[in-house]
Amino acid sequence: MRFRVSDEEYEEIRAAAHQAGTAYGTFIVHTLRTATRQHGHGHQQTTELCEELRAIARQLNRIGVNLNQLARIANSTGQTPPELPAALTYLEKILRRVDAASVETSRRLR
Repeated sequence: MRFRVSDEEYEEIRAAAHQAGTAYGTFIVHTLRTATRQHGHGHQQTTELCEELRAIARQLNRIGVNLNQLARIANSTGQTPPELPAALTYLEKILRRVDAASVETSRRLR
């Protein structure tokens, strides 16, 4: 396989290969194989993370609908609906999932 690099790119690759104690070609092959494996693995993780975020968004929407219904009951009766504490507990659980997904997303984007 042949490919072209600029003089600057060549020097950067040559220096990295020297620092790693490998030949130029060996260093390139190792680097490409590592990047290919990481990209495939990262793509799978990104897909899984996107699915998790979509599931969280659906759950948050459902919680919002439920909270609106409970607020409507509270406003019309002047009484706090007995389901409200459970709905708020569930909301806290989902928000923890959102926070965890956010941290994981930030970690992967670094």
